[in-house]
Amino acid sequence: MRALRPLVVLVVAVAVVLGGVHLLREATEYHGGAGVEAQTTVLFSIKDNGFGHGDDFAATALWQTCIATIGWTGEDEPVAAGERTYRAVLRPSLPDDTRRRLRGCLEDLVVNHIKGNVVSMHSGAA
Repeated sequence: MRALRPLVVLVVAVAVVLGGVHLLREATEYHGGAGVEAQTTVLFSIKDNGFGHGDDFAATALWQTCIATIGWTGEDEPVAAGERTYRAVLRPSLPDDTRRRLRGCLEDLVVNHIKGNVVSMHSGAA
């Protein structure tokens, strides 16, 4: 009986590790597709380090690059919503995992010295 104890502990440990890996993979896996709402509205700000081609062009360059990384095509360009702040709408809405990827791109990617910051992102009716 004592000889089986290490084997049982090993089997339980392997099962816990495999279960954890499976849960982590599901939480970070990209599922694609569209969300259930009509649209996702993203409000983001930009900061540049000597870009020199104007804020509108900078916001559009960052936006188009990031929506391309999630496999989306933008119908509308981002529209100024304040000083160096832009609003963009995606139709239909993005599912949660795709929203996380888009947020990560806008906040982590630097394109031609342009960096973004997501102020808000929500999905809802048009």
